[in-house]
Amino acid sequence: MFERRRPPDDAAPAPEQQATPAVAELPTAHADAAPNEVHHAAPAHTPHATPADPPHAAPAAPPPLADARTVQGTARSSDGATAPWLLLPPERAYRLYVPPRAADAGAMPLVMMIHGCRETAEEFEQGTRMNAIAAREGFAVLYPDQATFANIRRCWNWFEPNTAAGHGECAILLEMINRARDELAVDVARVCVAGMSSGGALAGLLAYHHPEVLAAAAVHSGLPPMMPPSAAAAISAMEKGVKVDAEALADAYWNTHGVLPPALLVLHGDEDARVTERNATSMVRLWERLYESAPLARQLDRETRDVPADGNARAYTRTDLLSDGHIVIRGVRIHGLAHAWSGGDAELPFNDARGPDASAMIWRFFERQVRQAE
Repeated sequence: MFERRRPPDDAAPAPEQQATPAVAELPTAHADAAPNEVHHAAPAHTPHATPADPPHAAPAAPPPLADARTVQGTARSSDGATAPWLLLPPERAYRLYVPPRAADAGAMPLVMMIHGCRETAEEFEQGTRMNAIAAREGFAVLYPDQATFANIRRCWNWFEPNTAAGHGECAILLEMINRARDELAVDVARVCVAGMSSGGALAGLLAYHHPEVLAAAAVHSGLPPMMPPSAAAAISAMEKGVKVDAEALADAYWNTHGVLPPALLVLHGDEDARVTERNATSMVRLWERLYESAPLARQLDRETRDVPADGNARAYTRTDLLSDGHIVIRGVRIHGLAHAWSGGDAELPFNDARGPDASAMIWRFFERQVRQAE
């Protein structure tokens, strides 16, 4: 839950953020770096078992450590059609960052990072600096790239009925996870997704509809699932907030799934004029209802902490909801942040250099999560 308050010991007013052009987040991608490797999409297949750790050989001298690399490819899903463009290719490009020493590390976590409108996968990769954390901590990062033929502003179509139902672009991104698993050993119990703006909304849909795949999700400046979905309703939702029927969505969830939803982290700036922070509150409330309506569930415990401004980091309010002492939902309301990735590279649009560092927060939340067995 996002409380409307600021820490009493907040520092002096934050310097004004670098303005970025106002851009609509709805319909009216490319990665142009030379690829290290290119994978062409194979037919969609069902998830497979986690590749076993490589056997431990005992050579006279250890093999040289592999360097980090970026793989570019495409993924296609037979369930990836989006209305009203049903004849458009159900295929999108992606970039996969493989950290150093991956061949020697065994199965590693995978984090999918979904960009927002008017961004490319490569720009999101650079702006969030998630690869630097991945190289240090030893996880792979998957960056889907929206195509201009699917959305002229490169927004993800979270408001499109097929995608909102867990198919469409959700299905294409799930196939990207399979492609990543073809490329390296992925710990299937530690696959997580994060996104910004329209990418955050898509991350939330993936978490809601596919808990059997994901251990955790992070939604930065995004929106909760919308019923019924439409482009017209999405415009109002961004400005005024999605009207979420948490009870109906919880009933639909538990009529479909037999496992708890992925753990959820929600980050939002309280000066976001493009996507109102009311959407963050609705997202937290929905997830709270999902957990508390589970069979034999109890009410979640709640802890709230005000974190004052520190150096180049803004003050923020953090609310944790816990089940049996474990954080399952965390809401972070960042004071003074507009519609931008917190702690990102301000040389790129939709990034704000001031902290807190959203990428670091996301990984700290993800690293403790393991997907529940069905």
